[in-house]
Amino acid sequence: MEAAAEALTAPGSRLSVSEAAALWQFTDSSHFIRASKRQYHAAPAQYARRLT
Repeated sequence: MEAAAEALTAPGSRLSVSEAAALWQFTDSSHFIRASKRQYHAAPAQYARRLT
């Protein structure tokens, strides 16, 4: 999750949530979103917006 979060929030990143889910071998984006909510208390897109 940490590597995926870093990739999503990297300056100039155009990585989508679906692409991140696939790169970090989540079954699908909904599993990735749930894992993000558990760890960061936000969906990946919300988390990325907070940090950029």
